[in-house]
Amino acid sequence: MMPLRRPARTIAPAGRAEPWADSPQPAVARWFARVLAERMRGLPFLNPALSVQAIDFNRVDGDWLGGAITPWSVQLMLVPGGGSLWVDTPPGERSMVTLPVGRLAFIADEGDHDLPAFQYLPLVNTTAALTGDEEAQAFVRDALTTALRPPPAAIEAMPAAGRDGAPHPADARHPAPTASPAGGAAAIDPSRRRFLRFGAGAAAPR
Repeated sequence: MMPLRRPARTIAPAGRAEPWADSPQPAVARWFARVLAERMRGLPFLNPALSVQAIDFNRVDGDWLGGAITPWSVQLMLVPGGGSLWVDTPPGERSMVTLPVGRLAFIADEGDHDLPAFQYLPLVNTTAALTGDEEAQAFVRDALTTALRPPPAAIEAMPAAGRDGAPHPADARHPAPTASPAGGAAAIDPSRRRFLRFGAGAAAPR
């Protein structure tokens, strides 16, 4: 008798995400507040110094890029806006998003009717080292600045006319903060692009 063959894992097809005409920032904040209240309350890995926040969602190449902070995660988020960054991807699968800094691996996910689809890139393995909301906000804004700035090699390769000392547009939108995560957290270092390694790492709990 021939052994039964186990079928390979079948990936569910991606649904079509409707683009957001207006900023999804309020919906992102509501979604994670509901997750905290209904699923996460009282869990031991929560950092009580952090609150739920969605910050700095702006259009990038027609889609919405911003950050989300919760007591259990700090991440960049991409939400469809009808632009060129978003690619419909099944939940749990990775989507390679091309930003000025390079291609980053975002993880596809879905919420509820208020936030049907989003993709996220975890910035920390744990929130335990972050001292509070102000530090977490600086952390996210530093990551956004890094993501929206070409790597040093690309800047050096620009013609002289493109290196006139004028600030990069991303710097004007997201000034680099002076605060950095304490206690050994993986600080965002634009010169080394440390946070990029989280693009290929394991998903943080959400």
